[in-house]
Order: sequence, then C-alpha cells, then structure tokens
Amino acid sequence: MRSNPYPTPSAPFGRVLGIAIVIAILGPSRASGDSILLHWTAPGDDGNVGRAAAYELRYAETPVVGTDTTSWWGGANVAGTLPAPLSAGSRESFAVGGLGSAKTFFFVIRTWDDASNVSQFSNVAVRQTAAVGSTLATPTGFGAQAVPGGVLLDWDEVATNGGDGYRLYRRDGAAATGQIVLTAPLSQTSWTDSTVTGGTQYEYSLVTYSTSSESPPAVTTISLSGDLLTAASTTIHGFPNPARDKVTLRFQGGAADGSPGRVRLVVYDLTGHKIRVLLDEVVPAGERAVDWNCRADGGSAVAPGLYNAILDSPRGRQVTRVAIVP
Repeated sequence: MRSNPYPTPSAPFGRVLGIAIVIAILGPSRASGDSILLHWTAPGDDGNVGRAAAYELRYAETPVVGTDTTSWWGGANVAGTLPAPLSAGSRESFAVGGLGSAKTFFFVIRTWDDASNVSQFSNVAVRQTAAVGSTLATPTGFGAQAVPGGVLLDWDEVATNGGDGYRLYRRDGAAATGQIVLTAPLSQTSWTDSTVTGGTQYEYSLVTYSTSSESPPAVTTISLSGDLLTAASTTIHGFPNPARDKVTLRFQGGAADGSPGRVRLVVYDLTGHKIRVLLDEVVPAGERAVDWNCRADGGSAVAPGLYNAILDSPRGRQVTRVAIVP
C-alpha cells in the first residue's frame, strides 16, 4: 500500500470538512473487465461551502468490519492521485483500473483542506468488476414521453448480455445526481413514472445490471409543462417505488363532480392473483392516501417483485405498478 500523501493532524480539527461524498447510491457507475468508474458529489472546505484541496480514495477486497473504518483504511490500497476537487456540489468521477475481472471491491473516500484538516470517512461503496467477455449491453430505443399523470418510458428488450435486469435512474434539474426509481426484469420494456412534478426537467438513465456491475447508460431527458400537475392529480401513484416495508398510494377519491363515491383499491400480482384489498368503501371527493405494508390479506409479507395496484372509482379504472425489493 502506498503511503498517505497528506499529513494527518495531531490536534483536534479547527473545522470539519464537508462529507457529502456518497458514492454508493450515485449512479450509474460503469464496470469493465478490470476497472470501475465511481461518481460522487464534491463537498466544500468548510461544510458544503467553498472548495476542498484534495481527495484520497482507498479500496480493498475486504469489507469494513462493523464501524471500524479506521483500521480498514490503514490497510487499504490508495487509488492513485485524484484530480483536485471541483467546487462544492459539482459532480465528480474517477476510474480505478487494474483491478482484475469478476472481483468485488470496497471503496471509501475522504477530503482534505489546505490546512491539512481531514473529513470523516464517506459511506462504503461496494462495486464489482465485470467478468471477461460478459460486458453488459446498453439498452436501445430508450425514450420518454409525457402522458396524463406522468412520464411514459419505454425501450427495446435486451436480447443478450442483459445480466439480471434493468435499473432506471432519475435526476431532476436541481439535483446533482440521480436516484434509482425502478428495478425491472429483462422482459419489461416500459414503465410510467407517476411521481413527477409539472414544470420540471428530468433526466432518465437506463442500464442493465448484474449484481453491482452496470452497463453504460442509455440517457433521455424530458421537460414537463406545469399543467401536468392537473393531470397527475387524477392518477393513482405509489411512493416510494421501489419499496421495502411500506408503500403510500395516493389518488383522488369520490366522483369528478365533487360528490362522494365508492372506491375499491386492490393489489394484484402480475398473474392477476389478488394479494390485498386495501379499500372498498364510499369516500368523499378529494385527495386520499392509503398505506400498504407490503403484506397479503392473510398477514404474510409478499415476495420481492412487481405488483399492480388497481383503483376502481366513479372516475374509472386506474392502475399503477409497484416494485417490492428485498
């Protein structure tokens, strides 16, 4: 392991550097046969203000044990010399090469200022290099279009080298990074994002993945007009999506003329088997929210996968698809 090029202060720090360095959830990240491209957001030299002086990125094939990142850091490899940090909030990236194929690595990064003050450790990012000869395919035909109540995204099915399925990332105009909004099987070729906001520009990135490896992304952007809000208010949608323990389903109750009406909200699996009746009663007009705890009518937890929440009301039938993850 190469020695630390930046001195470690012997006295308590006069200030703490910004630590908004979150590698693990930022994506997509690209993995080839022997290299991994990491992304993160630049912190400042005083919290999230200003500009730090230097980065140090370390990695190892052994995970951090418990919360003892300090010991792990002392035995980890230094990932070369990173470029000088950009201004706080900027998107950063760095490729670590020569790692070998089909291996799992753990990454941690820290920042330094010009007075040798050092930040705390970032989160631990886990990434895997791809196996030789199994480069994941980038989806083709990826596009987005505004529809009543959301954004319809569709793409061509990946026939070979698709790995385990697709991951879809979304970034709005104000965000520096994207977040996963969908994990889907290879057979799925469309999805409607019903959690968008009118008057906003969104960037979507679609990748194929295998464990922690991802293909280069297919990217599309769309700008939504403000009147989409009106359309969205009559459409059922679930949040968060994907979800683990609970999904909140929001919709408009009652009839379009403002009178009460019977609403039936039922969750089905993709074979049409009824999983859970969430609501079956007359409700007043207006926005409603119903929580689903990801359990069937009998009380057992549902298996990870895709489910349809179907709403029948005086306004007609509305459907949203929810992904439940482990």
